[in-house]
Amino acid sequence: SLGKIMHEVVILLAKHIDTLAEQRVKGYTKDLLYDAMRETEKAKGRLLYYYPLDEKYNDNANATGEDSWIGWHNDSGFLTSLAGELYVDDITGQSLRKSQIDPEAGLYIQDRSGESIHVNIPEDCLAVQIGECVQILTGGVVVATPHCVRGPRAGWNHKSSAKVARISHPCFIDSNPTFPLALPAGCSREDVVQTSARVPPLGERWVEDSMTFGDFLQKTFEKYYDWEG
Repeated sequence: SLGKIMHEVVILLAKHIDTLAEQRVKGYTKDLLYDAMRETEKAKGRLLYYYPLDEKYNDNANATGEDSWIGWHNDSGFLTSLAGELYVDDITGQSLRKSQIDPEAGLYIQDRSGESIHVNIPEDCLAVQIGECVQILTGGVVVATPHCVRGPRAGWNHKSSAKVARISHPCFIDSNPTFPLALPAGCSREDVVQTSARVPPLGERWVEDSMTFGDFLQKTFEKYYDWEG
């Protein structure tokens, strides 16, 4: 039932994105994203478990970075609904109190000015991340959200022996693989391919107008595995 709610929220948000894009782009197709999200059967809910950072890694200077648990990336699909996060002791499985969690650990996003923002989703709320396909379809009116996850800093809490792990539940709402990623009429490629320096350039992955979603994903996987940012 949670997954169904997450999908329904994305459908409602898609309607608002369509309205915004229609106002700003003359060639935007009415209800394009709303129809795609409403009709799709490609809604994938995942329960992600972030294991405690290895002690050897914690001794490395990189462990203090924002992306020590998962590196900076964009979601390559359409819209991702997020149901917050839960921190547990990896050994006992018990939930951890806020005082036992590094206050700097968790989800980070990059805003349009390039600044990193630590995101705390309230317990009774959902968040939605914009994917690169929506950036393409709206002609760059909305932009994909670069994000990463930071692990606890080494030695930040000497009073707790807990091995801190993180659990998150994203639901990825996408179209079918043959969906064409086409620019709205009147928009240029330059309007769309703006990308954070923290992720592989979009222009090297979305290589032609109306490229299918499936082909775009394949190209994106190849670039991320080979990319050194």
